[in-house]
Amino acid sequence: MWRSRGFRLCTVATVMALLPLALWVLPESVLSTISFMVGDPLTCPAFEFQTEVYWPSTAAALLRWNFLAVPLAFTLWLVTRGGRPSRVAARVVSAYVLLPALLEPALIAYDLFTVGAGCWEVWRPTAVWNLSMSAYWTVCAVLILLAVRPARPASPRLIRLRRTAGAVVACCLLLGLIGVDQGPDIRFTGAGVAARFMGEVEGSRDTARDGDRDATEQVCDQWIDEHRSYGDTAPGDRERAFLCLASAAGGFASRLAKLPDREKLVAGRALCGVAGRPTTEPRVRTVLDEAGADDWNYMVMRVLVFLCPDAVARTWPGLTLSEADPQRQNEEYQAVMTSHCADPARRLRGVRQATTALFVGEGGGYFVEDGDFQGEEEPSYALDKAAEAILWDLSAHRVSVTTAVENSSVCLTVKVLRRAPRVRLAGWEAVVETGITSPSGKLGLTSWEEGDPLPDLAVSGPGRYRVRIYVRDQKEAIMSVSELPVEEHLVIVYPGKSRKTVYHASKR
Repeated sequence: MWRSRGFRLCTVATVMALLPLALWVLPESVLSTISFMVGDPLTCPAFEFQTEVYWPSTAAALLRWNFLAVPLAFTLWLVTRGGRPSRVAARVVSAYVLLPALLEPALIAYDLFTVGAGCWEVWRPTAVWNLSMSAYWTVCAVLILLAVRPARPASPRLIRLRRTAGAVVACCLLLGLIGVDQGPDIRFTGAGVAARFMGEVEGSRDTARDGDRDATEQVCDQWIDEHRSYGDTAPGDRERAFLCLASAAGGFASRLAKLPDREKLVAGRALCGVAGRPTTEPRVRTVLDEAGADDWNYMVMRVLVFLCPDAVARTWPGLTLSEADPQRQNEEYQAVMTSHCADPARRLRGVRQATTALFVGEGGGYFVEDGDFQGEEEPSYALDKAAEAILWDLSAHRVSVTTAVENSSVCLTVKVLRRAPRVRLAGWEAVVETGITSPSGKLGLTSWEEGDPLPDLAVSGPGRYRVRIYVRDQKEAIMSVSELPVEEHLVIVYPGKSRKTVYHASKR
């Protein structure tokens, strides 16, 4: 058995199935050269099916286990010594490997024959790699089938069939080469409309340069300076709005901003094809890197909403609203930000509690204070250097908390208890606890912005309370370029008479 033809073929097929696992250890920079760039999904229906339907589906996830299915079939072949169960399993596995391998060529062929040669520009960035992988897995499937095929002398009829198949394949290749040399495809692809539109844009810009150089800038001012929303932009002006905003996107999409207008549209639709998907996916990371973007932040989505509002609305619904409804827009924005925050102490149930993405303004920070206090404010207490890492000011009726970020949001959870809980440092960088007095019996947590959905913190009415503040991920928040909250705070308030300030440092 060890020297048999079937053993050798099964071994080669198994090695081929395991070899792609080596791609997982390659650097991301190498993978980006073999990943794909999503093109315009509106032009080519098969491409749209692949990017919007097939890739996110469960079926695609179930057809990616060749490195496991082929070795299992080989193992069964060894155990049964090439018996009937192993032959059945080998045929099933070969079909499993062959199905996704033939899908990509079939989709490309469908777009080219039904839409036109213009779709080749959409598929071209990925065609060489994907078709090579299709051929690779087709060879693997054929080896599996040959390994379990009984060794029989070829009949004259089979020999004639092979020769006929070879001649047909050769003729198809020759016809394909002849068709390639027939000049441009005149069938409708959508490229003509884009070319005419871009010609108008380029022509208007040439006129502006020759005559009034400020004309184009004045047109773009309504979106760049006046911040006109998607909902307030006429449908015919939305692509122009995208081009204007993309040209001004140097701070968060540096490569996109430098592209010519025609390539901006292609790159923008590439981003739309994967908008909102996790940045850990190689294809998503590649498209973002090609645009010079770090993440799906608010600014990137504000540019893309003019090209693909449906894709953007899945994660940033407020961007599709009209400026005539600012309250709803703010509520949608707050809901998106808060959805990225979770209660870090779920087992600790408070009398009152809330979790929110708290926006902190210029200089950062927020306050726990008796806002209804009437009288002369006591002077601030002195703080040691350790406590100053979290608190920047402390008086009898106010605790001022420092945040690492400013003009941004932090994840904040507030819990009001009736008695002191245990101090738990695990998972937190630092904890500080201090005292505060509430003569009015109303304690609030506020930032520079109003309207935060936080409860009253004075559970026992007027009196003294202890405020314990947990902090983490401040360094990560400073380094982050995402619009989403990274820094996390947990504020626990409970009755207590002590005014002593205690600092706890994490040992991690």
